[in-house]
Amino acid sequence: MFMRFTFIFFVLFFNLSLSQNKEIPIFAFHGVPPGRFSTKEQFIRMKSAGINICYTVYTSKEDAIKALNASQAAGTKLIINIRALNIGIENVVNLFKNHPALYGYALADEPSPNLFAGLQKNILDIRKLDNKHAIYINLHPNYVPREVIDGLSYEKYVKNFVEQVPVQFISFDHYPIVKNEIRENWYENLEIIRNISNQSNLPFWAFACSTVHYNYLQPTLSGLKLQQFSNLLYGAQVLQYFTYWTLTYEDNWVKEKYGYSIVDGLGNPTSTYNLVKKVNKQIQKLAWVFLDSKVNQIYHIGNQIPFGTVKLKSIPKEFQTFSTNGKDAIVSFMSNGKNKFIIVQNKSLTQNLNFDYKIKKKLSRVNNTTGKKENLLSSKRYESNILPGDILIFTLN
Repeated sequence: MFMRFTFIFFVLFFNLSLSQNKEIPIFAFHGVPPGRFSTKEQFIRMKSAGINICYTVYTSKEDAIKALNASQAAGTKLIINIRALNIGIENVVNLFKNHPALYGYALADEPSPNLFAGLQKNILDIRKLDNKHAIYINLHPNYVPREVIDGLSYEKYVKNFVEQVPVQFISFDHYPIVKNEIRENWYENLEIIRNISNQSNLPFWAFACSTVHYNYLQPTLSGLKLQQFSNLLYGAQVLQYFTYWTLTYEDNWVKEKYGYSIVDGLGNPTSTYNLVKKVNKQIQKLAWVFLDSKVNQIYHIGNQIPFGTVKLKSIPKEFQTFSTNGKDAIVSFMSNGKNKFIIVQNKSLTQNLNFDYKIKKKLSRVNNTTGKKENLLSSKRYESNILPGDILIFTLN
């Protein structure tokens, strides 16, 4: 009973810490690598792209300390992989827990259910030594073969995880744009994660693919917006990118032809860098909308309603007209403190969405560039051109 109370207290403390941050945490998976690249300048470059948390695998404590010091100098944070250091949990935690640049500890990426009991023990061992920092475990997407998750349904896999492993948040990876087409089961994955997040009172973290590999093609502005804004409209509280660094330092990465990550294999910005920087800048202008927000309802509208989602059957009561002209979109009803929002996202990767509307209650529109509110007139009919992957935000006055 005491352990459960302590865990609940920590979750509340962790959530409060997130909400007090003025910026949405944005996370680089395979960020600045160890050794000669762990410099203040490289972490500043990462920060300039709008990324403030870095996960990299360090295999020596000397490399980890060097990276933490450089990260601190740049004003970013690190997540340290405990097992990769191979010096034991207690030694790792005691060595790093007081470092100002430490965000948390990584324990596992895409664990199978047979590892859950061990992860539970690891977390409890860490909490005896450090109850302040995050513990990072990232889950499979819903397109994982069932045999990998011991024959469970994906929903059962995630439920078992949050029931057995005392985590502070749910992180999962789903890379939805394959050969420039959207996976059919992406929104179902977001629905499952959102539902379990609500049931367990745990925030969730979500990914965007930001590198060429396998059948994932070169990142585009519309693709990055589609991924990250869909994550936010479903309630994600931390955004992640896979990957920041172009993975050229291991044979497997070279074999799979990783390319066009946010920076190249020498840390120089690629064409993806400015795209990610632009998206992250827009997201942070809208942090007052999304950070610590709650998704009350979320619907899909248009000709294609994805499996596992809910169709919008009537227009919001605040509007006289509300039309996507048959185009596919998400409509998310969100709240953040006293603020209430209705947000429309264009789900196309290539076409603008001409959105027609007329309001009957006092509403404002949020400017996507500045994040500031613009008053709307109830007597006027409006038409907004929503760019591919982008959003239109209304806020109730």
